[in-house]
Amino acid sequence: MSKQRMIVTDDQLLIDMDLLFNAIREADGDWEQVEEEMQNYLNSIQSMVTDEAGDEDDDDADEE
Repeated sequence: MSKQRMIVTDDQLLIDMDLLFNAIREADGDWEQVEEEMQNYLNSIQSMVTDEAGDEDDDDADEE
Protein backbone atom coordinates (compact mmCIF):
# COMPACT_ATOMS: atom_id res chain seq x y z
CA MET A 1 0.00 0.00 0.00
CA SER A 2 1.39 3.38 -0.93
CA LYS A 3 1.78 6.12 1.62
CA GLN A 4 0.07 9.46 1.16
CA ARG A 5 2.54 12.30 1.60
CA MET A 6 0.21 15.24 1.15
CA ILE A 7 -3.52 15.88 1.10
CA VAL A 8 -4.76 19.18 -0.30
CA THR A 9 -8.11 20.59 0.78
CA ASP A 10 -9.67 23.93 -0.11
CA ASP A 11 -7.79 25.76 2.62
CA GLN A 12 -5.24 23.32 4.06
CA LEU A 13 -2.22 21.22 3.23
CA LEU A 14 -2.06 18.07 5.31
CA ILE A 15 1.59 17.02 5.10
CA ASP A 16 3.39 13.89 6.21
CA MET A 17 5.78 14.71 9.07
CA ASP A 18 8.70 13.02 7.32
CA LEU A 19 8.13 15.17 4.25
CA LEU A 20 7.89 18.33 6.32
CA PHE A 21 10.99 17.68 8.42
CA ASN A 22 12.99 16.63 5.36
CA ALA A 23 12.04 19.94 3.72
CA ILE A 24 13.23 21.82 6.82
CA ARG A 25 16.51 19.87 6.79
CA GLU A 26 17.01 20.64 3.09
CA ALA A 27 16.46 24.33 3.90
CA ASP A 28 19.24 24.10 6.54
CA GLY A 29 16.72 24.47 9.35
CA ASP A 30 15.00 27.53 7.90
CA TRP A 31 11.45 26.53 8.81
CA GLU A 32 10.15 29.97 7.85
CA GLN A 33 11.34 29.40 4.28
CA VAL A 34 9.58 26.02 4.23
CA GLU A 35 6.44 27.62 5.66
CA GLU A 36 6.51 30.25 2.90
CA GLU A 37 7.03 27.59 0.23
CA MET A 38 4.11 25.54 1.56
CA GLN A 39 1.90 28.64 1.66
CA ASN A 40 2.86 29.48 -1.92
CA TYR A 41 2.05 25.93 -2.96
CA LEU A 42 -1.37 26.11 -1.29
CA ASN A 43 -2.05 29.47 -2.95
CA SER A 44 -1.18 28.07 -6.37
CA ILE A 45 -3.47 25.07 -5.83
CA GLN A 46 -6.28 27.35 -4.66
CA SER A 47 -5.88 29.57 -7.73
CA MET A 48 -6.04 26.52 -10.02
CA VAL A 49 -9.25 25.36 -8.34
CA THR A 50 -10.70 28.87 -8.51
CA ASP A 51 -9.78 29.12 -12.21
CA GLU A 52 -11.41 25.75 -12.92
CA ALA A 53 -14.58 26.76 -11.06
CA GLY A 54 -14.68 29.99 -13.05
CA ASP A 55 -14.27 28.07 -16.30
CA GLU A 56 -17.14 25.76 -15.37
CA ASP A 57 -19.34 28.77 -14.60
CA ASP A 58 -18.47 30.19 -18.02
CA ASP A 59 -19.46 26.88 -19.65
CA ASP A 60 -22.81 26.95 -17.83
CA ALA A 61 -23.48 30.46 -19.12
CA ASP A 62 -22.80 29.31 -22.70
CA GLU A 63 -25.44 26.60 -22.38
CA GLU A 64 -28.25 29.01 -21.49
